[in-house]
Amino acid sequence: MAVGFGAGVPVGVVGAWLDVKSGFSYDYANLYGQQFNYWGSLLVAMGWIGLVMLAARRFEGAGWLRRLSATGQMAFTNYLMQTMLCTTLFYGHGLGWYGHVDRMYQLAVVIAVCGLELAWSPVWLRYFRFGPFEWVWRSLTYSHAQPMRRQAALS
Repeated sequence: MAVGFGAGVPVGVVGAWLDVKSGFSYDYANLYGQQFNYWGSLLVAMGWIGLVMLAARRFEGAGWLRRLSATGQMAFTNYLMQTMLCTTLFYGHGLGWYGHVDRMYQLAVVIAVCGLELAWSPVWLRYFRFGPFEWVWRSLTYSHAQPMRRQAALS
C-alpha cells in the first residue's frame, strides 16, 4: 500500500503538472503525458488494493464495508450504469456537458455516481442474488436461467 501510493501519487502529480505546463497540448499528452498517468495509475491501483485489503481485515462487518462489497458484487451492472449515466450527461444524445463542465463539477458527478452505487447495490442485493447484468452473464454462461430472487427466510 505504501509503495503503491508513495510512488504512484508523485508520478501522477508530476504528470498532471506537466500536462498543465504544456497547456494540455494534445501532442504532448498523447506522446508523453499519458505515460505518467498510465504507470502512476498502476501503482496507485496497487495502493488501493492494499488499502481495501487492510480495511477488510480491520473493519470486518462494518456497514460501509458491506456497501462496498455489494457494489463490487454488482461491478458489471454498476459499470454499465456509470456508462449510461455519464454518456447521458456528457454526450450529445443527452445533456451534452462534455467540454462545458469544469473539474469541480466533474468531481461532483463522480461522487454522486459512486454514492448512488453505494446506496442502491445493497438494497438490490437484499432482494436478488445478483445484479441484473451479472444474472444475464451467469445465465448465458450456464446455458439456462439462474435463480434470481433470494429465497424468503423460513420462519
